[in-house]
Amino acid sequence: MTGRPADARMQAHLEVLRLCLHAYLVRLRAAWTRPPGEGGGAEIEGVLAAVGLRADPARAEVDSVRELVERARAERRGPLAAIVESLGLELGEECLVAAAWWADADPQLAVALGCGHDDAGRRHASAPLLRLLLGPFGVTVPPVVDDHGPLVRFGVLESAAGGAEALRLTPTARLVLGEAPVAPLPDVTPLPPRLAGARAGLAAHLAAGPTGPVVLRGPAGVGKGALARAAALDAGLVPVGSGRPVAELRLLARLRSAVPVLPADEAAQAGWTAGDGPLVALTTERSAAIAGYVVDVPAPTRAERVSAWQCALAELRVRASPEQVQAIAARFAFTEEDIAETVARARADAAWRRLGIDVDAVWAAARRQPEHALDRLAALVRPAFTLDDLVLTDEAHEKLRELVAHVDLQHVVLDGWGFRRRLPRGQGVIALFAGPPGTGKTMAAEAISAALRQDLYRIDLSAVVSKYIGETEKNLAAAFDEAERASAVLFFDEADALFGKRTEVRDAHDRYANVEVNYLLQRVETFTGLVILATNRQAALDEAFLRRLRFVIRFEPPDRDFRRALWRRSFPREAELGDLDWDSLATAELTGGNIQSAALAAAYLAAANGGVVAAEHVEHALRREYEKLGKAWTGLSAGGAG
Repeated sequence: MTGRPADARMQAHLEVLRLCLHAYLVRLRAAWTRPPGEGGGAEIEGVLAAVGLRADPARAEVDSVRELVERARAERRGPLAAIVESLGLELGEECLVAAAWWADADPQLAVALGCGHDDAGRRHASAPLLRLLLGPFGVTVPPVVDDHGPLVRFGVLESAAGGAEALRLTPTARLVLGEAPVAPLPDVTPLPPRLAGARAGLAAHLAAGPTGPVVLRGPAGVGKGALARAAALDAGLVPVGSGRPVAELRLLARLRSAVPVLPADEAAQAGWTAGDGPLVALTTERSAAIAGYVVDVPAPTRAERVSAWQCALAELRVRASPEQVQAIAARFAFTEEDIAETVARARADAAWRRLGIDVDAVWAAARRQPEHALDRLAALVRPAFTLDDLVLTDEAHEKLRELVAHVDLQHVVLDGWGFRRRLPRGQGVIALFAGPPGTGKTMAAEAISAALRQDLYRIDLSAVVSKYIGETEKNLAAAFDEAERASAVLFFDEADALFGKRTEVRDAHDRYANVEVNYLLQRVETFTGLVILATNRQAALDEAFLRRLRFVIRFEPPDRDFRRALWRRSFPREAELGDLDWDSLATAELTGGNIQSAALAAAYLAAANGGVVAAEHVEHALRREYEKLGKAWTGLSAGGAG
């Protein structure tokens, strides 16, 4: 606590306290030094002498105190006057504040207060003592401090100061009364230049006077916090965060010396009203938890991302072609904050690996940059295959490469050629991979992910589907939102479980199941990334989904030529092979998944019997594979058979 402030109003209160304490202590001394009465009860009389005692001031003393009080109330400058006016405090409440301040600021006054309590350990102000001190001078002081009253509710006094407890100023009130500066929110991220207009508008709004909550709404990382901080400073106010109790934030806001900047849910829990003064609430939700004047803070456009990436790559001294800059800006819907963090990550990666930084290194850093919650709802699939690893028909290969081009060239067609204006919905790519089990649908999804250099997340139905009404839709919404933020590919395996046909409503279960399908229909239309659906039962999908598909790629069981190629690719180069008849193996009518399973089983048999994969190992594995499929094994046909 600092020493005596220059606040004339507070100085007047110190004189009032000194005069009132003097009168009270004089009366106490007189009572305690009175000659004892008869009857041997001197000790008892000494204890009871001051019970119910009040000061008995002379007329001149009362006039002096009244003059000091009038002088104090007439002084409109200084922090105490500001607190009294902004909170509408009565004179007695003002005296409590002043006494709490001086009990800390003036040690000698604290000693005198201890004498007033007749307890050297209670060197503080209390409501009952002040009532005894000031009452005889015509100043009414509340006997207790209500935790729901203005002094506690607006953060001047600590709670639990009722009764004989010490009156303690809050840390924020001490700063205000001591005229010490309030620390602003740290300048963590610079404000994007594109928000200059919003900054000026918000600053004017905050400077205009009591405004109540302002809600800044927008995606995470778009600069809402930086905007609030800059606008508050421009308005002559200090931006403060949630590190202080809500009551103390109310004090600063009502004094119009600071603007609290809080998450919307915290502001809602605080019950902030327009009368509490300015507040800026930050939210990513369309429907904010707190009512107020809503300002949308948009994410950067593609052109703005291109500009930000150009600056970032120049800072890294990375040479990139215009096409490469356009591609990374289109693929990763980053904010300026995300881009800055990607640059820092790329630098750290390069230092760790002792390598230089190029465009590929920046791209890799961008893939790992977003903080998202997809891992809670989906499993990350690390691609083990490329498009060249797939054994498919020419038509299927051609469609897969077209699919890659549709995602890779979105920035050219949608933005460069203006198609985005004509497509308010359906800007993303939805592909259906349909075919029997083991025909390569999951493998193709991995290959697509590898070709696009994007993460592949397979939706975990057990984490998404909930028995509680509305929870499934909420989980799906989170999955789509996080995938957009992470620029990830969403993969729905066994998609018919979620995208199945809507049914006639016969009971509540049917109605809510249809609601889930209806939500998916709407969300896939607004998703801007790539969604891959895989199913063994295309006919089970809702027709409305089929109309929204950009690609339908059939994965048929392989013919003999494809099976021969699959067998040859099923054994790694490191495996030692005997004399295997590939043409004969190709006669076994299996899918690629079954062939790979049989090859693996044969490899284990070989490892346990000499280390060379022989024909008898493969045939034994084939017999087991047929048993799993419920088919009768009749042996391999001759290689030349049709």
